[in-house]
Amino acid sequence: MPRLLLCKSCGVLHNMRDYEGTAEYDMELIETINRHLGQAADPRPESHVSMIIRCDEATSSKLDMETAVKKELMDNEIEVRAIRDDLKEDALKCFSKHSRPKAGCIDWQDESKTVGRKTGVPKKHRQYLCMYCPANEHYVYNSRKELGLYSTKHDTVASETMVNGPVGRKPKGAGKSKLWTPPKG
Repeated sequence: MPRLLLCKSCGVLHNMRDYEGTAEYDMELIETINRHLGQAADPRPESHVSMIIRCDEATSSKLDMETAVKKELMDNEIEVRAIRDDLKEDALKCFSKHSRPKAGCIDWQDESKTVGRKTGVPKKHRQYLCMYCPANEHYVYNSRKELGLYSTKHDTVASETMVNGPVGRKPKGAGKSKLWTPPKG
């Protein structure tokens, strides 16, 4: 009868084969616990309340299917990272081809730089190679500036020594520090 190792603290189930005998000789259990503690945020054994549950074959096979789905998702994540890295590499080649522009790019969000399909996707929702390019910083900065997210004033209150100056001297306007707040609207 298969077994499940349940860590109540982490909310994790580990599927294990059947074993009859003492826990000190259960190598699968020892390896599963060591692997679990190695991946945990708090690796101390006393912080992991756990229990072993025996289950039927049907329950065990369902957990195996869930493990297969998780493995497939991890494989897809690796594939997505590889595609993203390829896009960044292509964007850097384009950036270098255009002499590393500092203020905008002549190909910015051009039709030829579209990634993925164009048909049926509105222009504002399309993905462009430009989004992976260092030149993107210029456009992001300008859009944030238009939204008023950058200020020319300090965003924090100056310390008392800066406001009042040296001890015993109060400059004009001392004690009237103002916080910068973004414009409403």
